[in-house]
Amino acid sequence: MKLFLAPIQGMTTACYRNAFARHFGNIDAYYTPFIGTSEIKKVSQSLLKDILPENNDPMVKLVPQLLGNDGIQFKSFARIISDMGYKEINWNVGCPFPMVTKKKKGSGILLYPDMVNKFLDQACSDSSYKITVKMRLGFDDTEAGIRVMQVLNQYPLGGVIIHARTGIQMYSGHVDLDGFEALTALCKHEVTYNGDIFNYDNFLNTSARFPAIENFMLGRGALIDPFLPSKIKGNIISPDNKISIIRQFHDEIFNYYRSILSGEKHLCDKMKEFWNYMIINMDKDGKFAKKIKKCSHSSEYLALINQIFQHNLEWEI
Repeated sequence: MKLFLAPIQGMTTACYRNAFARHFGNIDAYYTPFIGTSEIKKVSQSLLKDILPENNDPMVKLVPQLLGNDGIQFKSFARIISDMGYKEINWNVGCPFPMVTKKKKGSGILLYPDMVNKFLDQACSDSSYKITVKMRLGFDDTEAGIRVMQVLNQYPLGGVIIHARTGIQMYSGHVDLDGFEALTALCKHEVTYNGDIFNYDNFLNTSARFPAIENFMLGRGALIDPFLPSKIKGNIISPDNKISIIRQFHDEIFNYYRSILSGEKHLCDKMKEFWNYMIINMDKDGKFAKKIKKCSHSSEYLALINQIFQHNLEWEI
């Protein structure tokens, strides 16, 4: 069984991935937040900064992700990325945000199987990299996903990651396991399950429902409880050590952003994104979360964080 960390825009950047691997581990591959492809003559280093080898721990397996609907543009970016040493490149046809889907990108392209076919015909014409696909069940219903899956089956893909929601659901409502089962039954490629594995019981229930699935992608669940991958893998960590590990993880992230960001408010705003997930299990009554949202100076922020860690002497979940 393999576990993958999902790409989450603004969060799972190189700094976060490197620190997560050092302090928590048990992830077999980290998928990067998407890089949007476009019609440009030269791909700038700044655009690829997050995946540059010098910014990533060489011991961390990284899978760059591209977002776009033009196979020629994808191939242009993918060639440059493969020259960096990355042999798997993931195509994002799952992003549910309207600013993306209205452009027939992300999950928006799932309504247009002919576009998917043309895209892959162009993108798969280069053998220097392997394409995997991260998709939704469809854009507005599973029928759209089934039509796209019939197209995917025609190409030599390295695998398909299926988030068990439609695009219009975004991240609301429940995952549709029946829909996932329908797409999985049709898919000729190796399938990875993605969607709402927030705790160990979620994993057990999902793996019991789909015993043939060997790969699972964790997203928000791993950011909320970074010890979840180790629990799934059977690597037990003493509760007495967990808070200390989380503190070290936090401090590494904080010190990194303090070194590259200018302005106290900018730094505090960045760390608020970190706590959007982590705070769920460290602030049951919500009193700290409200105070974090009001922080605008690092001294004020650090004093509050010290209170949070003093209040949580053990990781209770």
